[in-house]
Amino acid sequence: MRTTTIGRFPTVSILALGLLVAGAAAAPAANFVIVNGDGAGEGLNDPTPVAPVGGNTGTTLGAQRLILLQAVADVWAARISSPVDIRILANFNPMGNCSVLGSTGPGNPFMNFPGAPLPNILFHSCIADSITGIDQNPGGADFYITYNSDIDGATCPAASFYYGLDGAEAAGQTDLFPVVLHEMGHGLGSASFVNPSNGTLFFGAPGIFDYFVYDMSLGLGWSAMTNGQRAASAVNTGNLVWSGPNATTAAESTLHGGQMEIEVTAPPAIVGTYAALGAGFGGGPPDELAGEFELVDDGSATPTHGCEPLIGFTPGRIAVIDRGTCEFGLKALNAQGAGATAAVIANDRDGTVLVLMGGGEYGAQVGIPAVALGQNDGATIKAELPGVTGVLRVLERLGQHAGGNPLLYAPSPVEPGSSVSHWDTTASPDLLMEPFLSATLFDEVDLTPAQFRDVGHTVIGLDEIFADSFESGNTSGWSSTTP
Repeated sequence: MRTTTIGRFPTVSILALGLLVAGAAAAPAANFVIVNGDGAGEGLNDPTPVAPVGGNTGTTLGAQRLILLQAVADVWAARISSPVDIRILANFNPMGNCSVLGSTGPGNPFMNFPGAPLPNILFHSCIADSITGIDQNPGGADFYITYNSDIDGATCPAASFYYGLDGAEAAGQTDLFPVVLHEMGHGLGSASFVNPSNGTLFFGAPGIFDYFVYDMSLGLGWSAMTNGQRAASAVNTGNLVWSGPNATTAAESTLHGGQMEIEVTAPPAIVGTYAALGAGFGGGPPDELAGEFELVDDGSATPTHGCEPLIGFTPGRIAVIDRGTCEFGLKALNAQGAGATAAVIANDRDGTVLVLMGGGEYGAQVGIPAVALGQNDGATIKAELPGVTGVLRVLERLGQHAGGNPLLYAPSPVEPGSSVSHWDTTASPDLLMEPFLSATLFDEVDLTPAQFRDVGHTVIGLDEIFADSFESGNTSGWSSTTP
């Protein structure tokens, strides 16, 4: 689904939502109830014997499916607080094809309920329940999830779901855990109530998600647009953003990987500005980070490669490291372990070429900014070490508009089920609520808690950043459905 953030909405309305969310941060976790919607002998009740796999102890296909759904619900329950049960009607049904993995649909939305933060705006039922403390639809489902049982059957002999909880699927299998984690995110509120093809409102009013969808070109939020304006906005690639203040703020520390510069302030011989590129892993760099640069020594035959724990590094300085020998993520992790505030990795080939560095095996453990520098500029700076000072400066973050808001997915032409209700695929690191899936296990939820704060959820704990990928595109057929 999609998300938007900017600060052009009525101040009172935004503050009302922010105060609502902030007021109950210590509330207990929500109770998620998986409602088995399948009949005897099929879907979640399938008696086919299977061996336990990857932490999933079920011994029948149906049991493994239920265990996996509950494990994913537990991830969300640890982050969402509500005094009302969140009910999910779940099914595994044949879909007659092998390209669609599953879908999500909302339960009845509600507006103008007691304590509603905004008038005439629809809220997903689980959000309305949380705000009021009352089940707005007693006995009904808050959302519906359906997965394609053909993936495990004769209809799709070359495909199968992996029901382990450890992300260790075999070649040709689709890890169901991240699919379900993503789809439940849609059901919990990361979803538009607008038809992006024509801009019409499915339920006759904009949803709270739509309230925070903002078009930077028009200077309007979707709740203030006509149908025609919304339809045009849905394909305004690069200018459709999330305007919620929480996710916008979180984007500053979560997103990175874009153009940067290094301004050297001393010594005079090399004072100037040098092009750089943020890595696709590590901590999101602040807009500016000043410090003294120091060449690393790892005690090996290639000491400046930083592939071993660093020797004698001065904590609080910016580490300068040469490319080569080992993964970028390991170099940055060793710099982090030595107390560096950032890792600048100079290319060892191609002169001025900047590399968009991936984290490899160790990138997920890196919390400091990692920055690529060209070979020639790296040589210039290293020749003057020690004694070089300067500033790392962010010029752009991938997945973020120049105005500061995270981008929503707005391809042209519209992609039903994907457009608007997802973060843009340019985001770095890749985000859970992007439209494309990888087989890598997700157990963290990046910008999503901040987005959920924007739409009215009470969220437990801090937002997390993770380095796994939803962007490999190996499975593009699954989608979220709309009514």
